[in-house]
Amino acid sequence: MAQNDLPPKYYLEYFNYVLDFVQEKYRHILNENEWRFLRKYYCLTEDAQCLFIRFCNRRGLFFRINKLSYSELEDIPALINELFEREFIEIPNTEKHQTFGKELLGVLTTKEIIERFAESVIEKKTVYKKLKKEELVEAILQDFEFSEIIEKLNTFDPIIKVCFEFEVTFMKFLFFGNRYLDMTEFVMRDMGLVQFENHDDDKLVARFNTRKDAEDKWLITDQNDLFYQLKETAPPLEIYDWFLNFADTIGDLSEVAKPSYERLILKIATFLEKSKQLDEALTIFRLTEQVPSRERQVRTLQKLSHIDEAFSLCQQMIEFPKNADEKFFAIDFLNKINSKKKTKKSTTSWLHQAESITISIDFRHQVEMGVVDYYHTEGKLAVFAENHLWRAIFGLVFWDIVFDPSLVAFHHPFQRRPSDLYLPDFYEKRKDLIISHLDSFADFQDLLIYMGERYESKFGIANPFVVWLDEVWLMVRKAIEVVEFEAMKKILHEMSKNLVENLRGFPDLFMWDDNADYCFVEVKSPTDNLSNQQLSWLQFFEEMGVKAKVLRVYWKENNSFESGIEGSFTQSNDIY
Repeated sequence: MAQNDLPPKYYLEYFNYVLDFVQEKYRHILNENEWRFLRKYYCLTEDAQCLFIRFCNRRGLFFRINKLSYSELEDIPALINELFEREFIEIPNTEKHQTFGKELLGVLTTKEIIERFAESVIEKKTVYKKLKKEELVEAILQDFEFSEIIEKLNTFDPIIKVCFEFEVTFMKFLFFGNRYLDMTEFVMRDMGLVQFENHDDDKLVARFNTRKDAEDKWLITDQNDLFYQLKETAPPLEIYDWFLNFADTIGDLSEVAKPSYERLILKIATFLEKSKQLDEALTIFRLTEQVPSRERQVRTLQKLSHIDEAFSLCQQMIEFPKNADEKFFAIDFLNKINSKKKTKKSTTSWLHQAESITISIDFRHQVEMGVVDYYHTEGKLAVFAENHLWRAIFGLVFWDIVFDPSLVAFHHPFQRRPSDLYLPDFYEKRKDLIISHLDSFADFQDLLIYMGERYESKFGIANPFVVWLDEVWLMVRKAIEVVEFEAMKKILHEMSKNLVENLRGFPDLFMWDDNADYCFVEVKSPTDNLSNQQLSWLQFFEEMGVKAKVLRVYWKENNSFESGIEGSFTQSNDIY
């Protein structure tokens, strides 16, 4: 893909677009501070706006004036004065910036810090030189008053701090819907590095309907960042107390923030479980039913010898499983509890019934390639398919439904997927559309024509399904041709019901021959195990009459001429 040149002030256009977009979509939730920022920003000269944006797009809040150099901006000192007079930058001071010591010192290199501070504490110079930058910064903050630090820094090289940092960050947050995307999305698009599905701005809808929606999402993001800091320094029980207090205070959390909150619950509960704080982990796990919470609860209950409670939870999981992992885990757990003998896991039983072949041990680090080679010697074609094949089929068939802006799931022009793609209501909102769309195809040829048109017209557009390679398209065409049409539609329908789980677990290889015989093959080396999701799809394929199997592989030493099914299968993890 050819790269395009950007105009000198490209970033000004991008920033102004974000501000215009936010004012149009979020006018009803902006507060007085944000409106004040906007009024003052539009009073700046164009070059002053550019310099301010340059600051905003860089990492950090503090900048050294003498290090500023931008070819498109001629008189930077004059622009600095304008920004200072308009209150867009300020001089660091003890009263307002006492808590920014690390950030302030961070603008210097390690060598510069030592040069500026060691001369007044000669006996410290040797000690300072032995420290890493992070440790050195901590030492300076302990050895010097903050007022001294500011004085020394400005003596050598004047430093300024950017203002309106929250307002700018919040505007970007409203635009992107999160704090992880940034302005480089514009650059990637305009340089031709990434193509996005094109939506008219008037069809894009606000990610947050109310101020509370935005603030709740922001709050959970803050707590997630705080957790990552705490787990490096705080004891597990202190983290438990912190989060439990937080959970008690959040009240009625907005729907848009709940998925992030549940992911945070799982992170913290998992951390506590790994830290051997089982009772505390159980308490946190119980705050959500998001997978894999119930499985972890059962395992924790077992470790705590609460078998009856674990038994009851497994029964619920079998009756109302959220995914294949829950279902088979619960079945295997109850079988173990109810049986006096050692029992095999469901996946192990299926694996032990599988066909097997022997291939050269030269393929021990690329076992699928060894099976491809084996099939080629048998006069058959085999390719790596796994999830790429089925995701591509799904994406091409349902492209128009997935990227339909009328379903209120597209909020800015850089979305690679709808915001609800991996949420439970994705299917419920589109159920009728999905069913009627599948019913609209008369036969596999009709389906292939439709998919081919989408492949040509959407080629290269960023999406979560299709890898734009001709080899993938050829594999897709072959699969559509050989898999029975009604079975294919049922597989696609099943995938759509839970995209988080059902886009994974498909067999490794797709094999076919000149006689239109085919098979999807899950390859397992002597030390591999079958996953629950893989078993779920193998069972579903069997129900649909789709040819699929597990193929166990044994190794043949290069000096051996034996072949067939000889070998011994490693039994690790076979017993529950």
